Amino acid sequence: MTTLQLTNTTWNYTCKICSVLRKALAVAFVGLIAFGESAGRARAASELSRQGFHKEAKALMTLPLEYGKNV
Repeated sequence: MTTLQLTNTTWNYTCKICSVLRKALAVAFVGLIAFGESAGRARAASELSRQGFHKEAKALMTLPLEYGKNV
């Protein structure tokens, strides 16, 4: 086995590891963003409910994608 073949084999193997790691980190990042948004919505709904805006709080939690369109 020549040095070129060894380098090429090693490079391909590490590139596959990096690709898997990159995909895993991207999925984890998207999950973290989704969790933060969900927690923020829950906190906002809690404050709205505390202030007496029960209808708005319910709309915020049950229809999060259409909330901006309805209000």
